[in-house]
Amino acid sequence: MTAQPGGEGIETARKQADCNPLRSQALLSVCIPTFNRRDRVAALVQELLRAKCPVQICVHVDGSTDGTSEALAEIASRDARLVVTAGPNGGRGVAMFSAIASATGDYCMIFDDDDDLFTDRLPEVCERLSRQGADEQIAGFVFSMVLEGPDAAANRFPSERTNLIRMRADEGVVGDRKEVIRTALLKQVAVPPAGRFRRVPTSLLWSRLAIEHDVICVNVDVGRKRYLAEGMTARIRRLQRQNAYPLLLLNLNYIRAFWRGRYRSGRFLSKAVLACLRFGALSFPFLLKRSLARVIS
Repeated sequence: MTAQPGGEGIETARKQADCNPLRSQALLSVCIPTFNRRDRVAALVQELLRAKCPVQICVHVDGSTDGTSEALAEIASRDARLVVTAGPNGGRGVAMFSAIASATGDYCMIFDDDDDLFTDRLPEVCERLSRQGADEQIAGFVFSMVLEGPDAAANRFPSERTNLIRMRADEGVVGDRKEVIRTALLKQVAVPPAGRFRRVPTSLLWSRLAIEHDVICVNVDVGRKRYLAEGMTARIRRLQRQNAYPLLLLNLNYIRAFWRGRYRSGRFLSKAVLACLRFGALSFPFLLKRSLARVIS
């Protein structure tokens, strides 16, 4: 297991990936950022390792104090398919980028440690990945999830091929889905925004991908989305205020995608413009400080 400080952890994880002996063997890397959920993430990892398909599990431990690192290190000592990195608590953004950086599979799936993954569906997922042709415009796949809470009745995918913005803006898809993206492409867009932000929405990565690439939609449930009381969903408004700049970038991508013809909904565009005004105002102190630092340097 590799330990490293916050922002430097991403580069450390990338170097570790280059030396990974399983670099050419994994078809799918499941990337899991985690914090203080030792028993849950350990159980998830063990379940994944029992899957009958070529998977790699990449977990970044985000400063956990409950023995998560030790529990995972013990599992990793018995199975090299588990790659564990760890560092001081930097928030889900750092943990997500670090987990992605350590991935060496052909495809990546980002998976939250509070969700359930149906491991009996992974062979079907891997079979689809292995059959995918060489269409460079296809970034990967997006699978359905069983949802709990307000989005429990979320609709299915109405089309087979779309992009990760259009399916929300034009096709009315709601609720969480599970994206499985070519690792090389995902690493190109998994670039942290300037500054140190604890919360970087995964949708920022998907918006960057959607500018140029499409995905294949599959109405097969590969897991269950949970909304735990202590999870980030319950604190979303406060997190948005504290991490406004990544959300500004996300909505700027939505506007850019509209002008590139990637979706047509004027309503979705209007919401993106209003969100830019809101998050732009909230980001102003950060942007001013950043500009002053450049002038001084």
